[in-house]
Amino acid sequence: MPAGVYRRVFVCGNIVLKIPRLRHFLEGMCSNRWEREMWQIWRPFFGWRTLCPVLSGDPAGFLLIMSRAHQPVTQMDIVSLPDAYPSITAECKPEDYGRLAARVVAVDYGLPDVQLARDQRAYYRSFTAGEKPHFNGEEQDV
Repeated sequence: MPAGVYRRVFVCGNIVLKIPRLRHFLEGMCSNRWEREMWQIWRPFFGWRTLCPVLSGDPAGFLLIMSRAHQPVTQMDIVSLPDAYPSITAECKPEDYGRLAARVVAVDYGLPDVQLARDQRAYYRSFTAGEKPHFNGEEQDV
């Protein structure tokens, strides 16, 4: 799993650690917080099966721990995934996906900008019909 622009990725056996890069620290923290929110709030609400599991992450975004997904994944693998509606926040690049067992999952679905995350959250909320998904009993502002 390559390191991204905003975060460094460290592989430790069957897990990966994502930490913000110093030169893009705030964007990396925001990406970590958004992936945590996507996994804990929006995945269960929408039933998405194409996100790599977030095992742990601190609320501030200093550290995110995910399951390790393996490469290679092809563009055809990504195009063959079932459509998710509303769509997840991953790009359609093979390097942003990996395999967990036989399943193809998005490994990079973070948003590096607070306003982008707020807009995406508002969009997802528009599908909830008044039902408010919970984040361990508290609202998080990415």
